Formats: sequence, structure tokens, C-alpha cells
Amino acid sequence: MNHALSRVYAAIEAEIEYAKSLGPTRVESQERPHTTGDYLTMLRTYLHEAEEAWTRNAGDVPALHSVRKIAAIAVRCMQDNGVYRREK
Repeated sequence: MNHALSRVYAAIEAEIEYAKSLGPTRVESQERPHTTGDYLTMLRTYLHEAEEAWTRNAGDVPALHSVRKIAAIAVRCMQDNGVYRREK
């Protein structure tokens, strides 16, 4: 695996661990796992946040913080709801 991709995966893993350290959230405190729809809502929310950050700030860094969150949310969605590989 190349170095850049390793850094990406490490950032996603760190973001997932950070989110877990925050304790139960409004959705997680319910007695059910997140649904795919729950994750899609979170993804849409953070995509909007990334767009706002990119629009209101100079450079990409503020938006890329949200992109890291988006990547972690997408990974968690697959962990919780299944991983389906692209068919050849």
C-alpha cells in the first residue's frame, strides 16, 4: 500500500476512534444500530458542512476536516450494515 493511502486509512481510523470516545450520541443511545438511512443523513449533513467550510474559508483545510468525518461515517456505515464489493 502506498504511503498516501496509508495516511488516509490512519486518519479515518483515528476519526472513528475519536467518535467512539465521545460516548453515546442521540442516535447511538437508542437500542438499535445505525441504519443505512441514518448514515446517509449524517453524510449529507457533513457534506453540507464541508461545502460551507470550503466556501467561507481560504484554502481546503477546513473542508478537508469535514471530508475526514465523511470518510469515517461511510466506513462505519459499511461496518454496521455490510460490505458489498463491486462485481467484475
